[in-house]
Formats: sequence, structure tokens, C-alpha cells
Amino acid sequence: MPPMQIHIVTNIDNGKGLERDYRLLGSLLESWGHRVTGVHFQRSERVGGADLVIFLEVYEPRLAEGAPRRWLIPNAEWWRPEARPALDDFELVLCKTRDALSHFAPLTPRARHLGFFSEDRWDPAVPRARRFLHVPGGSDAKGTDSVLLAWERHRIPYPLTVVSSLGWPLRPRNVEFAGRVDERRLRFYQNASRFHLCPSRYEGWGHALHEGLSVGAAVLVPDTEAMSEIDGCALRMPAAPHGAQGLVRTHAVAPEDVRDAVERCMAFTEADLRRIQEAARDAYLTERERCLASLWEVLGERPALRGGSAAGAGGSGTSAGDATAGGGAGRDAAGAPGSAAEARATGAAPPRISLVIPCHPSTAPLLRRAVLALRAQTAAPSSFEVVVVCDGGDPGGAIRAAAEPGSHPFHVEIVDSPRPRGQFPHCSHARNAGFRAARAPLIWFLDADVLLPPEAVEHALSEHDAALARGVPAVLTPALARVALPPAAWIERSAAWAASGAVEGLAPLLSAVPLDGGVPGAHGDRLGPGAPASEPLCDVRDGLPIVWRGLVDALGGFDEWFIGGGAEKGAFVDLLEGVRRADLIEMRLLTSVRALRQPQKAATEAFQVHVHRGREERERRAREIGHGARWWRARLAAIRAALPPAVMAAAPDAPAAERLPDCSPDAIEARARLVRGVRAVAAPALRGLYGGVVVVGEAAELLAGDVAQVCGLAARATTVAGLAALPANRACGVLLSGVLAGATEEERARMLDQARRVVKATGPLLIAEIAGGPVERGAGTAGGDAALAAAEVRVHLERVGV
Repeated sequence: MPPMQIHIVTNIDNGKGLERDYRLLGSLLESWGHRVTGVHFQRSERVGGADLVIFLEVYEPRLAEGAPRRWLIPNAEWWRPEARPALDDFELVLCKTRDALSHFAPLTPRARHLGFFSEDRWDPAVPRARRFLHVPGGSDAKGTDSVLLAWERHRIPYPLTVVSSLGWPLRPRNVEFAGRVDERRLRFYQNASRFHLCPSRYEGWGHALHEGLSVGAAVLVPDTEAMSEIDGCALRMPAAPHGAQGLVRTHAVAPEDVRDAVERCMAFTEADLRRIQEAARDAYLTERERCLASLWEVLGERPALRGGSAAGAGGSGTSAGDATAGGGAGRDAAGAPGSAAEARATGAAPPRISLVIPCHPSTAPLLRRAVLALRAQTAAPSSFEVVVVCDGGDPGGAIRAAAEPGSHPFHVEIVDSPRPRGQFPHCSHARNAGFRAARAPLIWFLDADVLLPPEAVEHALSEHDAALARGVPAVLTPALARVALPPAAWIERSAAWAASGAVEGLAPLLSAVPLDGGVPGAHGDRLGPGAPASEPLCDVRDGLPIVWRGLVDALGGFDEWFIGGGAEKGAFVDLLEGVRRADLIEMRLLTSVRALRQPQKAATEAFQVHVHRGREERERRAREIGHGARWWRARLAAIRAALPPAVMAAAPDAPAAERLPDCSPDAIEARARLVRGVRAVAAPALRGLYGGVVVVGEAAELLAGDVAQVCGLAARATTVAGLAALPANRACGVLLSGVLAGATEEERARMLDQARRVVKATGPLLIAEIAGGPVERGAGTAGGDAALAAAEVRVHLERVGV
């Protein structure tokens, strides 16, 4: 069918559901090759030249004159019964829900079910928390009064965010009113909240509801016929008849039923929430697929596969063209089963972590052993992927043969990285190609000779989540050891296991070979047994860093000036150290994971010369970074923007400590402004309260932020008692997460109680001094900033009951 000129007539700029319907539908039709024009239903002059006119909810006959085809996509709650004769003007009356079809089918034989779709809001980079979200927007029919009454009457202690442009007279505790927010912040709230409250009186579609499904949230809805289509992934609340509107009956949920539903949610285990997330995500993708197929059918065209052009539907999927032509340099574009392209096209959730492994054909035998070892991982295969980068290409197919994509329970992606001129492996170029091809928000930069123990991925993800719960993302690296055998002996001894690929053969093999702990970055003395654990680390050095993808992007990836030999990784770690000094990340050692390096042939003399030159250049650049060069300072804004969870202070299993406002993009700047206001007066106050310990510089900034937000003292595991025992140097500014790691529950409670007393003592002082006291202009605080900072301190103290 040739492209059509399509007019979509509705309220195209009301900032509500109709505008969103128009933009989603228009973008989808344009991605299919049609020309789309939006026409406001109140437009006075006629608009001609359309092959098809689609009316969304409203109908103005004059705007369809001369069009050979007319469709109506109505909302049953807004269609008046007396307007039934107008339905005869349409070729099709397409209903978004089956409940709407049940109302329109008796009125016209041209009614049929279309379905609809909402934007895919899924963002795996945002950590999930046990908190509630309610998004009425600009509507007063979303049950907001019942939600607020539930929190007010029953003193619900769990945090709730209400995103609404309307003013609500009730202002219960534990409720944050976000007002009208931009799309970026709304997406963040939707992903961060495990539970979405949607007690609407009636939903003709419900974008907030379906966007909640797209992020895998547990969606709470009224138990009515209109909501019966959302089956298996929604929690139902009893609802009583409320009235009539248009063609439908409306229902209301009582505050007591909202309270009961909230308590049911908080009783869910993590396993329950994972099942709900999978069911919700699947329901969203299935409904979208059905709608796209139905729309193709009524347009007279053949249905597409799931995903296909779904990116035009406002989702985050990738079109078929993107999967081949735009999928990154050298990416395998064959679309083989299990490829990243297919994963995107099917709407499958991306993995949590990508293991990026650059490989030269000469190290293919070691790569085979490294990939086979990953079969023994205790983490779910869907939680990680392996991205193997062919350094300089793979003309003989040795790397692909070693990695065997498609033969493992986890996904393996092969990426070609044509090397710039030169005879040596170009690790920087390969690592950059690898992380750009990866799909996960976390990147683990490995080498082809590294064997990970079975618990590695599971422990890395666990410690990553624990760091976010403390309030600062962590760059993690495991301890290291080396197989103490000559290269040929190791290849021979491991040949039988490498040929069979048997998971059970790995442990006996490793237990029978000698290990050498004297390698750079070994940290064998800090290894601990059993459960996931980590501790602060001053220098990653020759480690295997696990880094936020956004942070790698903000730092510009690996410097491709370096050839290899560890200097390129060392230079990147130097940049990470600068980010750590800005208190935006932690550097931590995975003390429960020890990776093994396989023995390799000695490097050539020429390569060693290149490595030596690279290390000299690294040292020079490290000095430049350490001296605070202008180019480095300019990167901090980009780095903060790349780390949206950088100030996350909410542990998933500790609802009382959750403080979502600290996670929003704007809060990063707000906290910086707060620190600027507090730092000038915090040090004198803290010196007295901490028994004369000198608190300056980074420690003053850190503690000032914690005093302003008492939840930070608990969630970051920063101990007040432990500070006085430390020397007045860099240690004062380190997040003392390790101090509480071995503390008893009684000690933890005592430390938190002491922290609260400090806040109670310093809070009024800080408010008074920031608002009206002497504030040094040299600290970067003007009068306006001081007033804002005082107000923010006051708000934070009120939130935590101080």
C-alpha cells in the first residue's frame, strides 16, 4: 500500500492523555511511512487533502470533508448516548479496550477492538525501591482523594510520591507532592517505585497504568470490569459504584481498601516482586504487539514482528533498520537467534551487567576457557551478557569458534573492532567498541585470560546494590591470582575440560593447579569467605573494574592513545579516582571474589617498549588530573548527569530509610547548593560536637550533607562514633561503610541514635546561621543560595521528624 496522508483530529495540545494519544499514534504511523498532520478539533478553517482522518475521542464533521476514509477512536466515558447517529459517519469505530467495545458494539456494527499502547518507560539503570507512586496528572478522576485520605487517616508510614499539576488540600506525612514534572523525572519516579497506585473511577485506556506495566511495577487498580483485561499482573482493590459518565458506570475505591492494598504490597517477598515484574512487563509487550498487528490489519498491510517499528510507538525499542545498519561498528548484523538485535526487537528486558572481553586471535584458546567458566555462574543467565570484541578483526574465525555464540545459557555478542594501524593489540579501541555495543547499565571490563569464579556475577550485583543503598555508586573490582603454570602446561591440563565444556569439571580443575597471588592488584590478604562483601579500595591499579555505563560515556571511554599492557586501564582508573575525590563514587574491592588469570606467553621486546612508554604517559596524565586541570573540572557536570542514582539513599529492603527526592536529577544540583550554603558554618559546629576533631574540606562537605539529611547517616552507614578515632586526613572524608559491616544490631542502633542527636543539636543552628548568619562569599554562596539552603535543611529535618 502506498503511503497515505493521514490527519489526526483531537485536542493535540492539552498536555494530557489526548495529546499523548496523538503523539504516540502519529509517530507510529510516520515510522510506517505515512504522512501525518495533527489537527486541533477547534480549528475554524477546513483542512483538505487527507486520505484518512482519524478522530481521537472528539468528532467535527467539517474537518473530514472530502476524506474517503474516516475512523473514530473514542473513549466510552466521554461519548454521549445521544450522539449515536454520528457513529454512522465512520468506516470503523476502533475501541481501545474490550470494555469500550462492549458499549459501542450495540450502537454500531462497525465497532471493533483495536487496543492501544503507551510509551515504554523501562530503565534498568534506576534502582527499584519499596515505595508508592500515584500519577493523576491534571485529572481529578484518578482516585487521588482516596489515596491521600488513606495516608492521612491511617498514618501509612511508607513513602508515596504524587505527580499532579492540581492542588490538593490534604498534605499527609510521608507524601511528596512532585507537581508537574518533565518526562525525564517522571520516568525516574516510575522506574524507582515498585508500586503504582491507579484507583481511577474509570479508565478509557490509562497511560499511567500501562506505563507502570512497562517498568514492571505492581499496579494497584479497582476490581471492575474495565480493569479485567489487566490479568495476572495487577493487584485489585474493592470498588463501589460511584456514578455514571458517558456510556459507562464509574467506581470509587475507599481509603480503607487503599490501606489494605498497601499492606499487601509491603508483605511481598523479593521473589514475589520479581514474578510481578516479569508478568507486568510481558503484559505490556503483548498488548503493544496486539495493537500494532491490529492497526496494520485495518490499514490493509501485513502485521510486523514484535518490536519492528515499535520505536516509533514511543518505546525504547530499536527498529529493524537500527539493528542492522545502526547497531554499532562491526556488530554482527545477521540477526541470529539470541543476538542483541533480536533481544531489542522482542522487547526483552536487557541484562543487568555486560561482561566486555577484548580478544586478539592469539588469545582465543584462553577466551574459550574464560567463556566456558561463565557457565558455572550462580547468577541467572538472563542477568548478564558477554560481549566479546575481536581486536583487529577475526579473519580466521578463531575468536568466534572459541566464544561459540548461541551455545551458552547466557547471551554472547561478537563485536568486530578493526584496529588502527600498528602491530600490537589495541585494548583501548576494543574496550570502547565493547562497551558501546553492550546493553546493560553496568559494564565489567575483563580480559580474555580471566576466569571468574561461580559466585562472581551474583556477588558483584549484590555489592553494587548495597553501594547504591548506602548512597554512592561503587566502582568494584575483584581480588586476583594467577595460575602458576607455564602457558603450555596450563593449556594441556585444561584441554579435556575445554573440549567437553562440562560445568562440573571447572572446580576440580582449579583445585588441582597451583596459584600465584603475587600479581598486581591481587589483594589476597583481604579476601573473606562466604557471602557477598566488599571494602574501600584506594587504588584499583591492574584490576577488572565494574563501572556504570553512563560514567564510562561521561569520561570518554578508554584513551585510544595507549596500546596495551595495562597503561590504558591504569589511565582510565586515574580518571575514576578523580571522580571518587569528588565524592560521586566509591572505589571498592570485592573481597568475596577472586578472579584467576591464565598464564600467557611473554610479550615481545618491542611490545614491552610500547608498554613502558605508555606507563610514562599515564603518569604524566595522572599528575595533570591530580592537579585539577581545567579540562577535568569541566567533566564533573557531565559525570553527575550520567549518574542519576548517585545520591540514592534508599535500601530496597529498608522502606523507612527511603528518600526518593535525593535520587532525582535536580536533587544533585540541589544538594550541591545545600553543601555550598552549609560548608561555611558546618565545620565550627561539627568541631564542637565531635570532641574537638578538626573537620575540614571533604569531611565538612560530606558531614554537612548528612546533617541536613539524617537518612543519609543511616543509609550510607556513616558512623559518628567512628569519626573521632580517625586521623584528621583523607579518612575523615571517606564513607565509612566498612565500619558498620561488622557491627552488631545493638551497635548499629546506638550509632544511629547518636547521629539523630547530632542532627537535633545542629539542625536549628545550621538553619539560623545559613539564613541570617555570616556566610563567606568565598564558599560560593550568595544570599539567595543561603535562603534556599536554609529552607531545604528545614524541609529535610521536618521529613524525618527532627
